[in-house]
Amino acid sequence: MSANPVSRARLIGSAAVVIVTCCAFIAAFFSVGPSGLTWAYIIGGIAIGYAVLSVILHLRYPEAADAAWDEQNSQAHRDSLIFGFWATLAVFLVFLSLSLTERMDPAHAFYWLGPILGVAPSAHYLTSVARGRAE
Repeated sequence: MSANPVSRARLIGSAAVVIVTCCAFIAAFFSVGPSGLTWAYIIGGIAIGYAVLSVILHLRYPEAADAAWDEQNSQAHRDSLIFGFWATLAVFLVFLSLSLTERMDPAHAFYWLGPILGVAPSAHYLTSVARGRAE
C-alpha cells in the first residue's frame, strides 16, 4: 500500500464502496438484511464520506495530491471511467430486456442501475491497483 495519504484514501474508499455494494446485491438476492432504501442510504453515505475525505486530503496534502495524480494514475482513472460507462450500458441493456419480458420490475431495474454506475469504476480501479497499473 502506498505511503501517499491521498492514494491510500482512494484505495480504501474505492474498496469500501465496492464491498458495501456487493453486500447489498448479495443481501437483495437472498432477501436478507435491511430494505433496499436502507442500502441506498448506506452506500450513499459511504460514497459521500469518501468524497468529503478526498476533498479534505487534497486540501491538506496538496503535494501528495499532485503525486497521486501522476500520468499512470490519471490513465488508470480514465480507463476506470470508460469501463464504468460500458458496464452500466451493458447492465442497462440486461435490465431493459428483463423488464420488457416482465421478469424484473422497471422500478427495481432503475433502482439497481445506480449502484452499478457507482461501483463499476471503483471495481476497475481496484483491479488496476492489484495489477500494478495504478497506486
